[in-house]
Amino acid sequence: MNYLDLMDDRRPPAPSNAIRALEQHNGAPLPAPYKELLAQSDGGGFDRCGVELPWRNDRTVLDVLFTTHPTDSYGVIDNYDVYRGMNRIPRLSCPFAPDPGGDLFLLSLEEDSYGQVFYWDHEHEPVDGGDMFADFPNTNELAPDLETFILGLGEG
Repeated sequence: MNYLDLMDDRRPPAPSNAIRALEQHNGAPLPAPYKELLAQSDGGGFDRCGVELPWRNDRTVLDVLFTTHPTDSYGVIDNYDVYRGMNRIPRLSCPFAPDPGGDLFLLSLEEDSYGQVFYWDHEHEPVDGGDMFADFPNTNELAPDLETFILGLGEG
């Protein structure tokens, strides 16, 4: 899929070694659509960025895509380390973007839900955290895969 046609903030492609480093850091292969997106634009944003949250009868905005640069405050690795280090997101997840309110968009790297897009709500975190998506009732599935999710973005 050509993601660049849908983006209003395009960045240079992620180097292939940065994508491999991200996979090694997260301990699982990244879904093909996400690797394809990173190979086209390492970070950036979409023209249409509105996201429906039907379980809350609300909507939010996909803010900016995280980058593979490991020391960037908008980096996938930095955000994974911060949230996972405090046991706040599933172990086999990949945060790929925030919303303006401090919530996250996650890709599942777990076998049963591999590639699915989830919304992580920081205001409803479980006390104990956990390892698996099933341990986090504050995560809700948004789409079966990244491509479906991005094609479903609406007005911001």
